[in-house]
Amino acid sequence: MNILIIDNSMAFTGAFKCALSEAMLLSNRHKFVFIIHPDSKVKSILEEHHITYHTIPLLEVRKSLSLLLYPFVLLQNTYRTWIIVKRERIDVVQINDFYNLIGALLKLFGYKGKIITYVRFVPAAIPKPLRKIWTFFAQCFSYKVIAVSDTVLKQLPAKSNTIRLYDPVNLTEKINSVKKDDDTVQLLYLSNYIRGKGQEYALQAFANAYNKNNKLRLRFVGGDMGLEKNKQFKQNLIDEVSRLELNVLVSFSGFNSNIEAAIKDADILLNFSESESLSMTCLEAAYYGTAVIATKCGGPEEVIDNNKTGILVPVADIEAMTDAILKLSYSKELRQQYADAGKTYVREKFSQEAFITTFEAILSA
Repeated sequence: MNILIIDNSMAFTGAFKCALSEAMLLSNRHKFVFIIHPDSKVKSILEEHHITYHTIPLLEVRKSLSLLLYPFVLLQNTYRTWIIVKRERIDVVQINDFYNLIGALLKLFGYKGKIITYVRFVPAAIPKPLRKIWTFFAQCFSYKVIAVSDTVLKQLPAKSNTIRLYDPVNLTEKINSVKKDDDTVQLLYLSNYIRGKGQEYALQAFANAYNKNNKLRLRFVGGDMGLEKNKQFKQNLIDEVSRLELNVLVSFSGFNSNIEAAIKDADILLNFSESESLSMTCLEAAYYGTAVIATKCGGPEEVIDNNKTGILVPVADIEAMTDAILKLSYSKELRQQYADAGKTYVREKFSQEAFITTFEAILSA
């Protein structure tokens, strides 16, 4: 089959990563084509993997956008998509997140193929009026609406065409775990610099924990997606590090395409988000064998078996975060125990075989 994935990502996001992983995993069975924004930074990644893509000026509803203008832009983009669908002989259109209404309009225009709509955001994090509109159109016009976790599924109206399907772990190990030549404990925060992702909590918890264990080090890795508000957020973190006089202990890096190396360089991965639909970062850390501390913010609770494969703490609870960091930093044996258990847990729960079986059944029905 020819499958078109429409993705609004302007940079390498978790949503795009999952769509790319799907395309790579199923590339021997189907042809995948992407539609992305002309200014998206993922072009080079698609080119690297020899995946065909087209660009149209995809648009989201933002505060700066007139709601009167949005419907006309949506109609234009739907027409552009219709042309691509015909040219590429598309059998299935996959909307990579439910805020994109092109799939619904394609159906209204007479498209006979299947529309599959993913819900990768936690619906409760979206203003209710928009959430209700997007959910209605997705469930009304899609053959299947796919929630990426039980956390997401529970927040959607119960419909027969709405299911939960975990994204598969489509990873390979290419390098051995790094053996350090010192006794420092490296903490990694792997996330784009976006408010709500929890870096400020990690910094405060690290500062508290360092007062009791001076072997700790913290590294932030992620991009700003070219957005001014994200650049400012990152700068605020840097300024806070200076204020706390932790400059030699805390480092900042940009986007790193070698996720495996970054994770294996670390002793503990932190994810203190306020809301996550799943958390591919936690999943990747567990897959590559690094202990994880994350917040009980939805998705991580489906990736981590608390106190067996990692530690879960309440959202915004800096004291609990500090205690968890200290607990793992003091025990290399416990870190290894969680890492080993996490490897087994995610490779079974998020297996490629389970995804392929369900997804192929959706396509062939």
